[in-house]
Parts: sequence; C-alpha cells; structure tokens
Amino acid sequence: MNKITYFLLVLAMIAWGETWVSAKILGNYLSADELIFWRFFFTTIGMIVVLILLKIDMKESKKEIFIALISAILLSLYNKFFFLGTKYGLASFGGVFVTVMNPIFTFLFISLLYKTLIDKVEKVGLLLGMLGGAFMLKIWNLNLEIFSLGNIYFLLAALTWPILTITSGKQNMKSAILFSFYMFLFTTIIQLILIDFNITNIFKFDFKFWINILILSLWGTTFATTVYFYTVDKLGSKIASSFFFLVPLSAIIFSKVFLKENITLPLIIGGFLGLIAVYILNSRKKVAINKK
Repeated sequence: MNKITYFLLVLAMIAWGETWVSAKILGNYLSADELIFWRFFFTTIGMIVVLILLKIDMKESKKEIFIALISAILLSLYNKFFFLGTKYGLASFGGVFVTVMNPIFTFLFISLLYKTLIDKVEKVGLLLGMLGGAFMLKIWNLNLEIFSLGNIYFLLAALTWPILTITSGKQNMKSAILFSFYMFLFTTIIQLILIDFNITNIFKFDFKFWINILILSLWGTTFATTVYFYTVDKLGSKIASSFFFLVPLSAIIFSKVFLKENITLPLIIGGFLGLIAVYILNSRKKVAINKK
C-alpha cells in the first residue's frame, strides 16, 4: 500500500511542478483573471467527483464556510500574481523561486505573528533561505532585471501565500479535501462576479489550450491536491513534505523541455540552498508548503 502512496505522491509533486509551464503557455490565450476562473471552474468540477467517490459529506458550519470564503479571496490574489508572473517572467524561475520561498516566508510570518522564538538552527535555515532567494534573483547584478515585472509578481506571490496559509490554517472542517473544494468553488464564483469576459471564448481555442487548461486544473490542482492531503493522512506531513524537492526540479525540467528556457547556474544554486532551508525549517516546525 505504501508503495502506491509514495508513487501517487511523486506524481502529485511532478504535477505541481508542471503547472508553471502550463500557466506560461495559457498566458498567450487569456488574461490572468480569466485563467483563474477557468482553472478553478474545472478544478471544482473535479473536486465534486472526488467528494462523491470518497463519500465526504459536504455539510459544514457557517464559520468554516466563511473561512473558506476569505481564503478564496486570498487564493484569487495569489493566482493573479502566479499567472502574471508566468506571463512576464520565466516559468522555470517562478517554479523554483515561489515554491521554495513560500514555506520560508510562511515560517517567518508565523514566527513573527505568534512571537515564537527562533532558535539557532532555525536562524541558519532562514539565512540559507534568504541567501538562496538572493542567488535566484542574482541580486549582485543590481540591475533592472531584478525588478522585472515577472520577478516582482513572483515575489508578491511568495509574500501572499503565508497570509493564505495562516488564514486557511484556522479552518477545522471534517476534511482538508472538503475545505479545498469550498475554497476552489468560492474562487470560481468570485472571478465570475468580478470580471467581465465572454465565457464562450475558450471554445475557439486549439487543442494546445485545452490540454494545458485541463492539465493545470484537473491534473495539477484537483489530482495533486487530493493526493497530497491523502498522503499526509497516510504518511504524515513530515514524510509527505520531504518529497517537496520534486516540485522545483520538475518545473525546471518541464520548462527546459517544453519552453526551451535557459536554466541559469544561480537559479540552480539558489534553489538548492532554498531546499536545504525548507528541509531544516520543516523538520523543526510544521510549516504548510504550497507547490503551485
């Protein structure tokens, strides 16, 4: 049974890494707001199937529903930065920088918010994380490349995720999968209400669009999210998160193969330092890790 669980977990990590490439490709078709809607529209449909198969009761208290709604607003904002970052920046950079810096910033935000003491080992982890981020940004160049639109949006995404993590961490639904469903559903509704677009436009697009939107939503979100929470329940968060290195690694590989992006040495070094930092911090405290 564990072998199947581990295999599914590996697939989930790879799926999260691939989402950066699909997002980059989809940016040529629709605006960020439209992509957020379609991503979570199809994801929500997929989650309904999951809930039915797992026989999860959808009834929840108003308090938990409200937390899911607030989390959905933050998820919409995060995805706005996610899609704009991939549109103007490199998918490989975002796939490494954001996924590595998310848990590091989350750890730092939680420590500051709850005023918890940071011991020497944790300080080393944070230092390595910041050093890794500096390498990825090639901060020594001190040129305009650091402040490019893509990099700014990726940084904003990494800074938004801790707020979402802290907010969603207050929920106490019967299942994390159920909470994800409500959060994805509300994100879809929010986008539908706030943006003005022709909902029939997607039927004009080619196969490339459809395969990537379905990969992003059903494979990279519905499947990966469900499997991750399933494996956390079976294996524990510490073991599940130890597979985290596969996310930036797969993002780099897919970006190189499908987008022909140039993978720089600073990105590899920075990503490696960041992964060490995440390992150190995750082994000390439970830090929620986003993969996409």
